[in-house]
Parts: sequence; structure tokens; C-alpha cells
Amino acid sequence: MRVALRFGLLYLLSLLLLFALGHRNQMEKAALARLEDRLAQVQQQEADLLKQAYALGRPHRILEWARKEGFIPMSEGRWAP
Repeated sequence: MRVALRFGLLYLLSLLLLFALGHRNQMEKAALARLEDRLAQVQQQEADLLKQAYALGRPHRILEWARKEGFIPMSEGRWAP
């Protein structure tokens, strides 16, 4: 009878340990899912910013900005009086 109680106690302790490990695993899985969602958002934001940078960095946009600021192209600057 005492052996059965000892094994019963060990069984309950092992079940408790298994429950704790399973719970922690589920919490880690949920945290990983949140991190993966955030990573997807950041990657989408990066792609959008790269598209904006490309649109703003095209040569004709830079030329428009330079003319608005008073810069002149080098070829025109050489011949100016």
C-alpha cells in the first residue's frame, strides 16, 4: 500500500511537471506568433519605405528639386556669363 501511494505521488508530480512544461510551451508559442506578426508588419513597412525612397530618388525628381532650389546643371553652368 505504501508503495502504491509513493508511485501515486510520483505520478501526480510528474503530471504537474508535464502540465507546467506544456503551459510554458503554449506561452512561448503565443509569443512567437506575436513576434512573427510584428516581423511581417515591419517587413511590409520596410517595403513601403523602399518604394517611397525609390520614387523620391529618381533622377527627374532630383532635377526638379535642384531647379526649385536654384541649382543649375553643370553643362549650363559652364556657359553662363
